[in-house]
Amino acid sequence: MKTDVLVIGDGLAGSAAALEAARLGARVMLVSAGNGSSDRAQGGIAAATLPEDSPRLHALDTLAAGAGLCDPDAVSILTSAGPETVRWLESLGVRFDGGSAREAAHSRARVLHLRGDQSGSTLMGYMRDAIDREPRIERKRGRLQSLLGDGICGGAVFDSGMVAAGSTVLATGGYAGLYDRTTNSRISNGKGILEAARIGARVADMEFVQFHPTAFASAHTFLITEALRGAGAYIVDEDGNRFIDELLPRDQVARALAMHAGQAYISATHLDAEVLRRSFPNFMRNCRSVGIDPLRQPVPIAPAGHYTMGGVATDLDGRSSIEGLFAAGECARTGVHGANRLASNSLLEAATFGRRASAAAVDSPPVHARPARRTRLWRRGDLTVTTVRRLLDSAAGVLRTGTDLESALERLQRGSASAAAADAAEVATMICSAALARPQSLGAHQRLDAPTLIAV
Repeated sequence: MKTDVLVIGDGLAGSAAALEAARLGARVMLVSAGNGSSDRAQGGIAAATLPEDSPRLHALDTLAAGAGLCDPDAVSILTSAGPETVRWLESLGVRFDGGSAREAAHSRARVLHLRGDQSGSTLMGYMRDAIDREPRIERKRGRLQSLLGDGICGGAVFDSGMVAAGSTVLATGGYAGLYDRTTNSRISNGKGILEAARIGARVADMEFVQFHPTAFASAHTFLITEALRGAGAYIVDEDGNRFIDELLPRDQVARALAMHAGQAYISATHLDAEVLRRSFPNFMRNCRSVGIDPLRQPVPIAPAGHYTMGGVATDLDGRSSIEGLFAAGECARTGVHGANRLASNSLLEAATFGRRASAAAVDSPPVHARPARRTRLWRRGDLTVTTVRRLLDSAAGVLRTGTDLESALERLQRGSASAAAADAAEVATMICSAALARPQSLGAHQRLDAPTLIAV
């Protein structure tokens, strides 16, 4: 198969990229392995749409949360595009709830929701309807096996076949699903980033993994949206005492929970029951599915792998260091998020930079790469995907040390029991190596052997 633009991944970034490329007249092939993180988003999309807010204030909050590592130009593009991106989504038929909510580390109420805390799944329903109406977009199912080319990208090989393309937009999501305890789908395993690196694309900031502080503390992990704390929920200890400012950036709240002795809880028992039922139906349903009534009981929480700031390094138009390859969404390191993403900026980034990347892809000369499949060998051993996940949790979780990272890296080199485990070990090696190479704590990368202070 051959197409003008190949988009790999159909979350919000991939969907936005496909729609924009089709609008510009390109033939688009949209290939996906299944629903990823966009469908699971709860908090909504951040944009400065109210009179008392502005893109500048949104940018200042984004820069502060990013702990000094954001690219100011990328942040300016993101926040300036916020209102227009909301209008673009509305032009596709998206209907927001009305009003804006405040979330952690935002100085203003600027987060727009869809059906309360069901924002991601609702938004993606609208996006799929828009794609179905676009005749230039052809959809396929397939798991990425490899990208075509070496130092150049002319398409990709999937388990369902090969697609040659003039330009390729990678929108495969991040790698937080590779952690044992995660809020992500398991398809968020870094495969797209890994395959980009294998053909020579530059990858950066893999050590920066955001752990959501409020995930249900059980083997049956589910996300508890940031917006609940924005609405006034408390984080408390076993005696019901608050011990952290709930509206601090996620990295600081997650670190406080990881360092807390004893079980922590999120308590919404003091909030209006009707507000909880109307604005947080997902939270209410998930709690009751595990036998908890959040109107009467605090909910046990612990941090979980949630979002990754590292990925394929791109310019402001999504271009990677490889001709023909563009990246957008969580698999891209645009410089927007720095060392720690501001809550609800991910959907805005996905839509904004997905469209920018595909516009640049359409405008670029088509690439012609040799459509050759590569045979890849790996060292046989006993590492399984489950083992890799547990290694990441223990060595590259919320709190890290050089000793633990070195031990994990040694273990990751012992060989794998399958190709999937070998891929997982390679991504985990990228994470641990980057974390070891950054000896100082910064944002979501926290070294116990070089700790930073938490504002309480």
